[in-house]
Parts: sequence; C-alpha cells; structure tokens
Amino acid sequence: MPVLFFAGCGGDTEVSSPSDFEAPREPVNLGGDGDLYAPNRLLEINISMAASEFDQLRAEGRTLASTARECLSDYDYTEFSASVTIDGVAMKDVVVRKKGYIGSLSPSIPSLKLDFNDLWDGRTYQNSSRMTLNNNRQDPSNARQCLAYEQFRQAGIAAPRCNYARVRVNGQNLGIFTNVEPIKKPFLARAFGNDDGNQYEAQTSDFGTWLSQRFEKKTNEKENDRSDLQSVTDALALPDDQLMNVLPQLVDVDQFIRFWAVETLIGAWDSATGNANNFHIYRSPADGRFHFIPWGADTAFRGEHPLKPGTGVFYRNFSLADRLFNLPQYRAQYEAELEDLLATQWNESQLLQELEQVRVLTGISEASVASLKAFIAGKGEPADDSYRMPRRVALEQALAEDPPSGAVYRLADTRPDCSAPVTTPLTGRVAALNGTDTGAFQFNLPSGQPVTASLTFASFGVDSLVYSVDTESSPEVISLLLIGVDASNAYKPYVLQLFIEASDYVPGTHEFHGFATNALLFEVDESLPGDVRTLALGAKGKVTFIKVGTGASAGDVELTLDATLEYGPDVQ
Repeated sequence: MPVLFFAGCGGDTEVSSPSDFEAPREPVNLGGDGDLYAPNRLLEINISMAASEFDQLRAEGRTLASTARECLSDYDYTEFSASVTIDGVAMKDVVVRKKGYIGSLSPSIPSLKLDFNDLWDGRTYQNSSRMTLNNNRQDPSNARQCLAYEQFRQAGIAAPRCNYARVRVNGQNLGIFTNVEPIKKPFLARAFGNDDGNQYEAQTSDFGTWLSQRFEKKTNEKENDRSDLQSVTDALALPDDQLMNVLPQLVDVDQFIRFWAVETLIGAWDSATGNANNFHIYRSPADGRFHFIPWGADTAFRGEHPLKPGTGVFYRNFSLADRLFNLPQYRAQYEAELEDLLATQWNESQLLQELEQVRVLTGISEASVASLKAFIAGKGEPADDSYRMPRRVALEQALAEDPPSGAVYRLADTRPDCSAPVTTPLTGRVAALNGTDTGAFQFNLPSGQPVTASLTFASFGVDSLVYSVDTESSPEVISLLLIGVDASNAYKPYVLQLFIEASDYVPGTHEFHGFATNALLFEVDESLPGDVRTLALGAKGKVTFIKVGTGASAGDVELTLDATLEYGPDVQ
C-alpha cells in the first residue's frame, strides 16, 4: 500500500508509489547500434495497452472549429503506459500518446509518439529515446514525407530522416506509418552542431506583432525569451534598403531562399511559404541567425493550394517570402535557385524509381501512387480533361512569366479576438434513396434567426445530396454534400458538407473528430471563388447513419445530425 509522508503542521501529504522505492534502472540501449531511419527499412512495431485506454487515445484531438479561432488554447494529449516490441525487441513501460494538429487526426488510425526513457531514465532503442509515427492519413502513397525530406537534404537544408513501420496495437494491424525523426535536441545537435538555441514550431504562424505569438517555443521554455522573433518582425517593417542590411544578421537569408525554392519545387502547399504552417525555426548560437526546418510534409508533391484559389506555382503566403519576392535582388536569387534545382537535382526517373521502391516495400497498389507520379512526370495530353503537366514544365512556364502570376494569401497580423465564439445547434434528418433526395437541416444564423434548409425543395433544381470519395486520403474519406434552400427567406441556398472516414460509413453513431468526421456550413455567393462563403465549422456532435448503400448504390444514405457549429469571427 502507498506510504504517506506528512509535511509540517498544515497536514499536506505526498503520496509515493511503490515504484519510488525500487532500485534505479540502469541506462540501456536496446536493439544495438542499428540505423533506426535506414531508408529501405520497414520496422515491425507491436503495441500492447489497455483496450479502454487505446479507445480514449483514439478519441482525443482538437475540434475542427477550434483550429479556426484566433486565440487557440493549449491542447495536451493524455500519456499512457504500454508494452512495445520493435523488430522483436520488447520494452515495458513505454509512454504512448496520440499526435497531430488537425489534418492527420483520425479516430481509426491515430498518429503516435513513443517515449522510451520517460519511465526508464536513459533507456533508448537504437540510440533514440523517442519515435514519431505518422499515420499517412493525407498520403496513401506512403512516400511523400520521405521523398520530400530527401529533396531538402540534397539542397543542403537540415531535414528529419525517415522510413516506414507497420504498426499493430493489441493485435490490430493499423497499416503502414512513416517513422520520422523528431525535431528535438539530438536532431539540432546533429544538424547545427549545437542544441542550446531557441527552437520554435509553427502551426499557422508568421512574424508579426500578434502572429509571432503563435510560434510554440520548444526549447528554453522556462526563460521564454522571444525577443529574437520580435527582432525579425521589426526588421520586416524597415524600408527595403535597411531591410537588406539588417535581415541577413537575423535570418540565414540564403538558406531560407533555398528552403523556399525546395518547397516550391516539390509543391508542398501546406508548408511555410505555401500556408504559413508545418515548419520549425531554430536560432543557432553558432551564428545567431534563424534557420528553417521542414516538417509535416505529407502534402508535398501536390501543387496549388486547394483552399486558396489562384495561388499559382510560386509560393509566397508567408511574410518573409512575400517581402523578399518583391525585392528584385532576392526574387532573382529565388528564381535562380529554382533553375539550379531543376538543372542539378530534380531527376524524374530517379524519383519514380524511389517511389516504386517505397510502393513495393510498403505493399501498396499502383493506384495509391498515381497522383504522385502525375505530379512528377505529368499525365495525359493537354486536350485531356485529366491532363497534368509535369512539375518541371509547370515551373519552367512560371519562371518565364513576366510579371509572375499567382495570388498571395497572408495571415492578418491583428489583435486576436479571444471572445467566446458564436455557436449554433445543427440538427437534421436527410435521405437520398433511389435517386430521390429528401429532408432538411436546421441551424441558427448569428443573429439568432432560425434556418431550415430543405433538400426536398432544392432537389427540384439540383442534385441536393451528392456523394463522393476522396481517394487521396488513407483511409478514404466519404463526402456528403447537402444542398438546401430556406423557403422562409426567398429560397436562399445553403450547403452543408459532411466528412466521414470510409471505415465509419456504416450504420451507427459517429462523433465529430478533426477532418475525419465533421461538418462545414457554407452560404452560396457566386461572387466568390468556388461560389460559396464559409460560415461555420463543426465543434462537437455526432452523425447517425440509419442506412447506407454499398457498391453502385453507395450514395444511398439516410442520416440524422445532432451537433454544434462555431461561426467564424468575420461572420455577422
């Protein structure tokens, strides 16, 4: 039984567990000195943990609506203890937790982090104390991350190493994960020769008076001195001639331009310059300057930003890239880097060969790598509806443009609105059976005005319940597009898009979870790109499938909704 120690007359207690009195465990390196990130290696990882705890782990994650808030609260995943076997080497008391911000969240196949030395100080597996296992949810090819990081390394940019792992939990095969080197102090020491500097992780972050607050400090947290970020913000506010003198003292500008060029080369839209997202920066004590580190590269080899129309080939949705692009000297340097990468590094036949090696190693189908192949080498002929020009051609055409095309989407550097979001209940019952769409969904506008969006009335003019499948996700994601009109307001149209992982597209109740199972509410506005304006995102709730079709009738469905949506801060 626990031993109680009483401290002082106030009666405070400290409870010690029996493990506090066990002999200390000696540091140990298991698995020998093998290369944990050997490119041709497929690890076999088996995790055993309480079934109820794994259910809890799978269910955790931010809500879709919370990621759109200007004041994003901290979110910590629960840590669990598990037994883990890697390529036959068994370990007890390994800390396991879920990982992921929003795009990779999955209730069926969660990304995972393993910590070998948290409960056993000094224990490592093949000289590593941690493992990061990404579920490849946005990459059915399994190849995008490792191929992308290799392109960065070839260009002289520090990038994590990675390979592959087959992961089983409690005997259930979760499939192929990407084993990515964590951006921790061992990585910093290897890449920069030191690990004492300030490291920040960026999720929709940029330099700015307010935007810099979004950088998450990963080292030296106790001191929390963020003045180095402010120095870059101040430099970016200087006139051009002063900026060109000051900025290179704060940022390795040459390295950043190469980094930027590689992000463009590989079409990584959800990146630093493509989306102000998914990267780390490190201020090395060796030179006192910031260096950029790629991260979250599972959307590489895709191209134009799917949510920011007209972005084009040249990425500059980031303050540093946008400012440098508008200075002739730096734009010329950026374009010269792209030309050099095309001439000396971008090798289509080698990339396709490496892709085929990954396909065979991980046992996936030809269809799973088709879009990545098309990005690299192109697809079809210009007259074809499915034509895709090779990446080399797309870049060469962009480099020949004068002036360059492409819209720029920068994050607004404004004081965040931390007020409570405006919410609305979302309810409804809809069906698509034998070609007939019926039912309605209900919600309230921010003013409180109730809306009943009728699919039955909308079906006289359009297909008001549209079923489609996103095959570029793993598992595949079912999209149900509900189009309804409000008869009480001149038949004003609204669109509700439901997402659900294909593995959950079965009768039963399914809770909202990241992008995997959720709802987005739009109003029709033909003056906007895509003809719609986003109104609200799913916060919490559930969708219950009463009936679902299969095969050629997969779009036949009957469902009910019971959820809460959050309106965006710009929606009145």
